[in-house]
Amino acid sequence: MSTDRTQNCTRSQVEIAQNASSYILDRVDKHITIREIADRMHVSQTQLKNSFRNYYGASMYKFIRSRKMELAAQKLAQEELSVMEIAGMVGYENCSKFAAAFRGEFGVSPSSYRRQHRKDISEA
Repeated sequence: MSTDRTQNCTRSQVEIAQNASSYILDRVDKHITIREIADRMHVSQTQLKNSFRNYYGASMYKFIRSRKMELAAQKLAQEELSVMEIAGMVGYENCSKFAAAFRGEFGVSPSSYRRQHRKDISEA
């Protein structure tokens, strides 16, 4: 645990943020809502969001999306699944929403990312 992170957080905020992060990482393949996490942790949504932002320096939404897109990028690079299959594996039912989120995270479409990564592998 970094002292920089905990400097402006109470012990309770640190615990809430870390527990929320663990919950998210265990369910990165599912659609997760802030309400669901707050209910599970028996805290208000506001308390959860504030604790998380104070500790991690980012919104829960951004954290969740980043983790989902990191997993998707790994799958795009390493597996022969379709983009739609990978979208479903990270909790997206709508392929265009997945593609927009992926582009927002990496600056390229999922298909372009896959082509570029495969090109990098073949050149190595």
